Amino acid sequence: MRNGVVGIKKILFYTLQLSWLMLGFFIYGLSIVLVVKAGLGVSPWDVFHLGAANYLPFTFGQIMIGAGFLCIAISLPMGVRPRSGTILNMIFIGVFTDLIIAGGWIPEADDYLARSLYLVVGVLSCGLATGVYITANMGTGPRDSLMMGLHHITGWRIGVVRTIIEVAVTLLGFLLGGPVGLGTVAFSLTIGFSSELFLSLFCRCGLQEWFIASAASLNPDVGQGAVNKN
Repeated sequence: MRNGVVGIKKILFYTLQLSWLMLGFFIYGLSIVLVVKAGLGVSPWDVFHLGAANYLPFTFGQIMIGAGFLCIAISLPMGVRPRSGTILNMIFIGVFTDLIIAGGWIPEADDYLARSLYLVVGVLSCGLATGVYITANMGTGPRDSLMMGLHHITGWRIGVVRTIIEVAVTLLGFLLGGPVGLGTVAFSLTIGFSSELFLSLFCRCGLQEWFIASAASLNPDVGQGAVNKN
């Protein structure tokens, strides 16, 4: 009987964990659409995605999924194995992005002030989404897998590897006609701080006794992990 109760609690825990992960993906898709609608330039990877969309018979989201698949495929021989969250990341951010665009949920920005606001909210939302899906602890994104794989085989610092990747995809996307602008520069310079802000906030919440007690009541492994960290 006790084992059955424990099993049900673990199922509930993993359901909540998966829901948190999917919330992060949805917010991420929303942030992408906000930055695109701002019309001031998009993130480095989206420069590539939108550039490729000029030549391929696929939607923006479908190209994002394809690029994620390629990142995972390239990183596999480098010794980086995708987790369940990595695969879900590859699929659902692109799916949510297409759904939000097709549904017309984000209206067009009519003036520069509104476009600037879209960009700011988009960057903050992207940082929030990153904090949400990373703290779900089910694996990072496909592009992070590529970054870690190149880091492992080259021995270069992660910051150097990430910069090289983002410069390369921006240049390739620009050559394909992707939208590069001040928004691209602003996104690149601020997304790290935005992600750090929300990650720090969620990590602080995760160390609170009430949170540890609540999580441990559903999954004892969580409580034990928190004790080990302390």
